[in-house]
Amino acid sequence: MAAAAPAPRPSTMAAPWLVGGAPPQRGRRVVAEVPRLHGRAPAALPAPPVRAGGSSSIRAVLAASGAAGLLPALRRQRRSHRCRAAATAATPAEDSAPGSATVVGAGPAGLAAALMLAGRGWEVTVIERSQDPAGFDPGRGFMYLIDGRGQGCLKALGHGLLEELQQSSVAMAETRIGALTPAGLKTRVNPMKDATRNSYWLPRHVFVRLLLSAAEREPRIRLVAGASLEALRREPSGLFSAHGASGDSSFEVHGKLLVGADGIRSAVRAQLEEWDGGRGSFVPREFDSPAAGLRYKVLTLPSDFSVDVPNGTEELKSEVMYSVRGAAAKGPKLRMGMIPVRSIFGSRTANVITKPDDAFWDVEDVDGLLAYAARQWPHFPIESFVPREELERFAADRGGRFPKPQHSPSAAWAAASAEGQAEEAGAVILGDALHAFPPDIGQGVNSALEDVMVLAHSLDTQGDGRPAAAVKSFEEARMPDAEALVQMVRVSAPFQYSQDPFRAKLWSLSFLGRLLLNKAMPSIFDLPSFMLVQRAELSYSEVWSRGRRGARRAGLLLGSAALAGAGLLVRLVA
Repeated sequence: MAAAAPAPRPSTMAAPWLVGGAPPQRGRRVVAEVPRLHGRAPAALPAPPVRAGGSSSIRAVLAASGAAGLLPALRRQRRSHRCRAAATAATPAEDSAPGSATVVGAGPAGLAAALMLAGRGWEVTVIERSQDPAGFDPGRGFMYLIDGRGQGCLKALGHGLLEELQQSSVAMAETRIGALTPAGLKTRVNPMKDATRNSYWLPRHVFVRLLLSAAEREPRIRLVAGASLEALRREPSGLFSAHGASGDSSFEVHGKLLVGADGIRSAVRAQLEEWDGGRGSFVPREFDSPAAGLRYKVLTLPSDFSVDVPNGTEELKSEVMYSVRGAAAKGPKLRMGMIPVRSIFGSRTANVITKPDDAFWDVEDVDGLLAYAARQWPHFPIESFVPREELERFAADRGGRFPKPQHSPSAAWAAASAEGQAEEAGAVILGDALHAFPPDIGQGVNSALEDVMVLAHSLDTQGDGRPAAAVKSFEEARMPDAEALVQMVRVSAPFQYSQDPFRAKLWSLSFLGRLLLNKAMPSIFDLPSFMLVQRAELSYSEVWSRGRRGARRAGLLLGSAALAGAGLLVRLVA
């Protein structure tokens, strides 16, 4: 079975205005030849570390890091398995014995899962299609905003990842945006960001490099990079096996836990659908969204530069967010957005997000690009600070598209086993393989990292020696949140890209009105879900429930006010 080519990962582009990035950073690549692994640890490896605290320690980390929103999911796991505890015959030693695991995909979800499993004593093989998982693609220079959910995962994983994140990123509480127009540069505060909570902006490839470096230091993790995954099989022994090639070498790896973290076109998910009998349990359910199908393109800029304005010159600093407003005399006015990035990376990016049929996509060469830019952004002369080589690449690039919000109906698979048989293998899908959506609310990478934490707790409750039970526990705990998250993305902030100016204004009025109602009567009117999702102590199910409740109550108030106004008008006329 050939692995499907990975699609763009727009659900992890945590930016209302921008898909951004930075230039590649030098770093080592872990490439290991893996001839055969049958679940036996190499003799040279140290004994599995002793983990103190179990699920209690995970709950403590989540609470301390502000990611207590996982706790409802963990409580669902405890309730669902309480009635089965008496029937479990395995001893604690048998339950806790880790084995070998295969992770397909070395993005944030895959590397985080590998680090989590290795920390528990698993021998982990990560299979990755690209030669360098942390390589920079200028056409897909995504930016991540790591919020409390992602921070909670990094803290639990250890390896100093949270500290490295903070050192490599731009911290943001209150969001100030510099709007550049022909009239000059004006700064305003964006009310869509909760100013009481710190989140961290950094380029995707920098974040993956942090995780990859931690994996390099972990002796229980082996990465097969530049790999073509040709087949996934179920062996008579009950293990999974993965077969493929990396360079001139073939590989075959075995494990009792299979983790699919291979993106929106997941080969693992497709294989699980086949093993499940083609019943549709792993065929993603797609939903409409005003942001689905929008196209985006990314331009690399210097980290710091200046532009001329009517009253002189303005310096555009790398650690500040900017929106370059369109000024075309006719047609749509497009924006270029720049998300903050540390100046140490030497560059930043700007992006354009448009409707699929916009005239912007008729541009195919530098001359056409410069002519279009002169009409759309006369106050932002890109030819004066962007090298011609980059302009040529940008003009020729066909960009990417936002996907429809979607989720797999199932998150886990295990072969049917005889009663009392606890050693069956299990498979699970995480991240974009499980749920994918446009970047409207910045939860792509954060939800993927939270997936890893729910899987960790499932292993805590079921035992590392019972992966089939653990993945089913994960599915039971996580699917309600995955479904709620996908529904939330459809309505939370889909018009922020100005693809429909009239509906965008209506949405903004609704959003601001609900903020005011919440400020006046917080016990009655809930915040919009876009604000609530920034509270990592709330699960996605809770955010979706409260957001809908707030919308219903605001709608009832508006309807009552309209009826009262109509009645008053009738009386005045009479």
